[in-house]
Amino acid sequence: MSASRLLACAVLATIATSAIADWPMFRRDVARSGLAPEAETEALEVAWSTHLGGSVDSSPAVVGERVFVGTSLGRMHAVSAVDGSELWRHDSRGAIVSTPAVADGLVVFGCAGGFVCALSSESGDLVWRYRTGDAIVSSPAVVDGRVLIGSMDGRLYALDLTDGTLIWRTPAGAGIQSSPAVAGEVVLFGDDDGRMVGVSLSDGRQLWEIDGPGKVIAAPVVGESVAVFGAMAPSALTPPKLDFVVAVAPETGEVRWTLNEAYSVLCAPVISGPAAYVITSEGYLPKAVLRAVRIEDGEVLYERGLPALVDSAPAVIGDRLCFGAHDGRLHLLRASDGSTVDIEALASKIYSSPAFSDGRIFVGANDGNLYCLR
Repeated sequence: MSASRLLACAVLATIATSAIADWPMFRRDVARSGLAPEAETEALEVAWSTHLGGSVDSSPAVVGERVFVGTSLGRMHAVSAVDGSELWRHDSRGAIVSTPAVADGLVVFGCAGGFVCALSSESGDLVWRYRTGDAIVSSPAVVDGRVLIGSMDGRLYALDLTDGTLIWRTPAGAGIQSSPAVAGEVVLFGDDDGRMVGVSLSDGRQLWEIDGPGKVIAAPVVGESVAVFGAMAPSALTPPKLDFVVAVAPETGEVRWTLNEAYSVLCAPVISGPAAYVITSEGYLPKAVLRAVRIEDGEVLYERGLPALVDSAPAVIGDRLCFGAHDGRLHLLRASDGSTVDIEALASKIYSSPAFSDGRIFVGANDGNLYCLR
């Protein structure tokens, strides 16, 4: 191999390693994969925590040695990934549950005041702000210089990353809590009418739609040839049977398989290897169940009951599933069979989804703390 070829390979390897170390948006990437397959972790131990105030329901984003996360007090914080010391904070115009996306020196997020904000990742200074028609709980995806984000005004927005100008928006419909995922040239999301939708990345034109009976509040996850949605039942009192998991071809919306029962999916599924992992809420006195489902045909490989409800979308760290729960504990399970590897008690409840970077797990909790575990 020539010297120039070796240099090119070394540069590419360096870029890939750097990219792997970051977790720059909700579920790590625009596919909402939630994967850190190169990592290993066998135990959970708190390395540090920092008190930010309010409730930290936003999931962290991590780039380099900085962690970015919002709070119910409407503040976006940047803290050191090494020791949790605060680097800056910015007061927005409403509570922040949206996970920030970090790209090109900007930290982009939505807030309950209906604004999409972009801050300097270095200083926290406001660079631009765009107002939608209602609160934002959807987390942005950044791809091809575009910010994609849903609003409770029922529209999905594509904004220019550099200055926040509108590129396109979808027609108004039901509120969008679901965070968008991207599969090539298709943007996928769900809404509060139970619709699962695919639109064109270039112009927002609707490509396909699947109607469901409840709400789709969780982000879809995109795998190699299939995207998986989770749906929420319309009622917890007498939940009907419904297609609570729907696997589709992302380009066409063709349904590949479904799972049908009186269950609700509150957090995004995750795909790892041949299986998708889905956590459901079941019944009036709800119980939570983790299911491993064969991605090829939807066959349930195993079920494992969990001790509390789960809103925290699981991350896959190596061959471990990691998520928070309403019991205030961070859970680490074997993906192969759902058995427990470790559990760490942090607070009374965890809604935040974990982020993983450089051997560290970051997660927020309702006690106002951001936690780092190693």
